[in-house]
Amino acid sequence: MSFFSPEILLGRVIGLVIGFTLHEWAHAWTAYRLGDNTAYYQGRLTLNPRAHIEPIGIILALIAGFGWARPVPVNPRAFYPNEKRGLVIVSLAGPLMNLLIALALGLVVRLLTAGGLFETQWRVLVDSGELIRKGVGSAGILTFVYNVLGTVVLFNLVLFVFNLIPLSPLDGYKIAVGTLPPQQASTLIKYERETTLALMLLLLVGAMSWGFNPLWAILGPPLTALYELCTGFYPVF
Repeated sequence: MSFFSPEILLGRVIGLVIGFTLHEWAHAWTAYRLGDNTAYYQGRLTLNPRAHIEPIGIILALIAGFGWARPVPVNPRAFYPNEKRGLVIVSLAGPLMNLLIALALGLVVRLLTAGGLFETQWRVLVDSGELIRKGVGSAGILTFVYNVLGTVVLFNLVLFVFNLIPLSPLDGYKIAVGTLPPQQASTLIKYERETTLALMLLLLVGAMSWGFNPLWAILGPPLTALYELCTGFYPVF
């Protein structure tokens, strides 16, 4: 499937708008429920995409494969006396929301497949000497619908897995700081800037590489397993 095909582009736009919006909303809502009103007073406790999406961030996500939304402000002191636990819960809320979106739309794909609207056809392809299983939809409009839904599922799974990487400023970094033993957490905080640089390097190498992509080597296996779990189809990325 071509990167520039209409259904893939449409799926990317829908997936990123829904994924970024609900991801940040989940952070804001969880923080609010735990006693932090910061996001509420800044107008972030809303499902309006304009409150959460950075135009440059989403354009880069569409073109370069990585981007960002407006981070939700969180005041950990509002979670006293459980600041670390509160920050971990708030940080988890965003990625888990993306997983829920993928599971919900994956269920739609499974129901449509069970109803005979999507045919599960398995093809054997040869790619670099390896046999790859490929799930494809039926012809015409149903293929278009499947590709849109599949792309939305995939991008929300990417947001789920990517954000759990324990590098600053990702949610995984905050989760690691809040769950690691004090000594290890202090070491991670000490090298926060270095972890940010490592993340930027991974993204740059991935964007500029036409061969081996280190970030994809990390994300590929769990994404493949999760996509097949959600939809019942084996992805071809």
